[in-house]
Amino acid sequence: MSGGISLQRLTGGSRVSLIAGIALLLFGVVGGSWLVAAVGLALLIGAGVTWYSAHRSTDALEQPWAFPPDYRTQAEALARPIDPTPQRLLPPDEKSAMIARVETTGEGLSRLIAEKPPAWPWAVFTSVLVQRRNAVQARLRHVVSGYQPHPGLPALSGAAYSQLGHHVLRTIIDTVEQLEGFMLSPAFTGTLGTDEDTADADATAGLAHRLMDYHQIFLNEAETCLQTPVQPEARVFVQDLGALALAPLVGFDQFILTMCSRIGEAQDLLPYTSTGDVIGLDEVNLTMAAPDGLLDRFEAHVERFNE
Repeated sequence: MSGGISLQRLTGGSRVSLIAGIALLLFGVVGGSWLVAAVGLALLIGAGVTWYSAHRSTDALEQPWAFPPDYRTQAEALARPIDPTPQRLLPPDEKSAMIARVETTGEGLSRLIAEKPPAWPWAVFTSVLVQRRNAVQARLRHVVSGYQPHPGLPALSGAAYSQLGHHVLRTIIDTVEQLEGFMLSPAFTGTLGTDEDTADADATAGLAHRLMDYHQIFLNEAETCLQTPVQPEARVFVQDLGALALAPLVGFDQFILTMCSRIGEAQDLLPYTSTGDVIGLDEVNLTMAAPDGLLDRFEAHVERFNE
């Protein structure tokens, strides 16, 4: 392989997976506070998924990687705005209106912060995530449209695109590591671990904005993958690397959707608690993992164009 850093060096020989967990404990509404038990995050590196260097047929690289059904469904969701409305089988009880909800507009968020209904800190946090994510809806739809090269730029060869791919993956991995440090920091855990009565709305919103700044970086890298013109023989390479670069964006979408669901659960449960009662909701995970086979295909493309 000529030029750049090797793929083994890039990943330390293993797939990188980020799992950020937020555990929610809700306290009774009447005469007490509702919020927060713990915020936890673990970075899993080297989970036994390593690169292999066995011979690969170039014939397998003539067609784009086939999306598994689950991953395809999640990627398709990137083409649509997130609707924070809880998915319920039955209409909500009237009492659920007492509890904070996820707001999709700036005006609604300002009202939420001013009124501070029960569960407001988590609703503020999630509202910012939803609004920031939906603000880039057109760009997300574009990156799940496949190879969309910018006009007027010279087309890269497969070898040149290999160097671009190394840079993209290095940026993604570095950003994952920064995201881990942020979510483990005292600022993050301390702000989200504050009692509702003493929670700081500006600090809570600031955490959410910072989290979505990482989302912006991942989106930039996906656009770089899919909008850089390449010569015809490298177009399958582009589609495969683009599918790999979607993984962080898919992870963010699933995290935001689950946070919206937890706010809906709070609306259903909190009105019926007594003072001092504790309600434990399932953990919310921010998970980023490359689908099986994609990293191997990236290495195979690099070897093919750098022989």
